[in-house]
Amino acid sequence: MLDAVIVGAGPSGIGVGIILQKMGINFAILDRNSVGSSFLKWPKQMKLLTPSFFSNTFKMIDLNAISYDTSPALTLQTEHPSGHEYAAYLNKLTEHFKLPIQNDTNVSSVSKTEDVFTLQTNKGEIKCKYLVWAAGEFQYPNLHSFPGSKNCIHNSLISNWDDVKGDEFFVIGGYESGMDTAINLAERNKRIIVIDKDNLLGNEEIDPSRTISPYTKDRLRRVNTDNQITFHEGKVVRVEKEENEFVIFTEKKKIRSKTKPILANGFKGSLSLIHDLFDWEEGKAQLNSYDESIKTPGLYVTGPMLQQAHHVIFCFIYKFQQRFAVVANNIGIKLSKDVSVIAEYKKEGMYLDNLADAKDECAC
Repeated sequence: MLDAVIVGAGPSGIGVGIILQKMGINFAILDRNSVGSSFLKWPKQMKLLTPSFFSNTFKMIDLNAISYDTSPALTLQTEHPSGHEYAAYLNKLTEHFKLPIQNDTNVSSVSKTEDVFTLQTNKGEIKCKYLVWAAGEFQYPNLHSFPGSKNCIHNSLISNWDDVKGDEFFVIGGYESGMDTAINLAERNKRIIVIDKDNLLGNEEIDPSRTISPYTKDRLRRVNTDNQITFHEGKVVRVEKEENEFVIFTEKKKIRSKTKPILANGFKGSLSLIHDLFDWEEGKAQLNSYDESIKTPGLYVTGPMLQQAHHVIFCFIYKFQQRFAVVANNIGIKLSKDVSVIAEYKKEGMYLDNLADAKDECAC
């Protein structure tokens, strides 16, 4: 039996794994595909929103780094890595830290009896004392958010924007994936109508988890000089197919499209696979201060699905990198391991354990 299992070999799984490896914990990282597979599935033109810059020397970790002693900016020599580039960074870390990866291992179910987790996989049964769920979001798109969603295509299922045929498109969803969709289509001389129920471009929030990033706004200004992208504020309630057209129904309007509408409404996330192992409140898995399930002790959540008290959303790498050491430290203490490596994470500014300190404050 293993001390711990991490499900998912993306940035959060690799990030936590590096610390467990340094602690000498007997663990494995399982991925149903391979290291960084979600990034390999990104559309060819998609890039990380957050900029990478080698600032580690000054105790400011690269926003896209997953360990304090590495930097994607230095490794990849680019500021906004593509999915394939970031997957290459993850693979370099896997090799450098000699992480115990088990590729092509799909977890079909998880159960817990007394103090032991049992994972049913396509390669047999795996047992462990502690389980870290880091399977992420991108490979679990939200495909059924309203009646007729099947008449749309989710943006995450488009591998290359050069292959999209048509002159005019309706994009349902106005957050980052919707904007990225619109920008890429506009760059290819398409006309786009973004249907956004929240008017995110007009949102004055300073948390990029709740509004549009400056990087995206810069891209939008560069590409939309001829107003190829227009915006319709409204909530889509259903989509119907009528002969050669698609009919989009909002609360106030009926819109006809000759091309299949593009869903950019986010992801249901992989926690849906182990939903019953959590208590839920307002759509959030209830976790303690160590990101551990209140209902199922020993089960930890890390990565972009993580939401915690004080209304903190961890859906960017620079946010959830701050919780890797919190999870690993708690596991190490329970296993009576040497957790002295955590001191280095604290020293390097990669250990946020007081969520009350995560405040959106800005002087201007």
